[in-house]
Amino acid sequence: MEKEDKDILLKIRSSRACIRDGYRMFTENFRRIFRHTWPLAIGFAVLSAVASALPVLVSPTLTFAGLLVETVAVIVLLWLANKVLHKRGFLEKTPKVGLKPWLRHLGMVLLVVIVCLVIVSILIMFTSLPAVIMMAANWESQMGVINGDPVGMPDYVMWLSIGAFLIAGFLRAYVWLTVLCPLYLTKASIAMQEKEREEFNQKTNTKNNEEKAIVYRP
Repeated sequence: MEKEDKDILLKIRSSRACIRDGYRMFTENFRRIFRHTWPLAIGFAVLSAVASALPVLVSPTLTFAGLLVETVAVIVLLWLANKVLHKRGFLEKTPKVGLKPWLRHLGMVLLVVIVCLVIVSILIMFTSLPAVIMMAANWESQMGVINGDPVGMPDYVMWLSIGAFLIAGFLRAYVWLTVLCPLYLTKASIAMQEKEREEFNQKTNTKNNEEKAIVYRP
């Protein structure tokens, strides 16, 4: 059964099939993915909450710092999640793919990445809506204070904002994790194409050598 599953994963696919099968793979196995990655999602949620709180609750001048923290958090999340899912056996090991094969299939890779980023952006818009509302409310309050108005936000709003940032960050963690399966299938497809290419070249070279041996045989 495991061999059949591996054969299904490690096969040549088009970019469209990598995206379709990747998201289907994620949704059908979400409970298993969640079981392996929820500690990472919590860690990401904390970092994401810090990134959101810096410009909103501390100072608007820390917007760039917040974006930097969020970017680093996404990179670390994807790297660790990929490592954990391979270690737990959810993602099978694929043949190594060097730089040249990636460049040779750059169009396919870019198409998969762009489509995944568009889907992620749309999902993040919905999952981050409560946090965005809290951000807007806090910014309006701060602008009012700067203009001389009295503080119009109760004290508990700060903790409510932090809670919203944490929940939104946890949801965003799994939005970002959706890109792992399409990218994994893309890598597997490239590896299989390169394997077939090498086998074809070897057969061609063997055939040419045999023909040369026949021609030059004394």
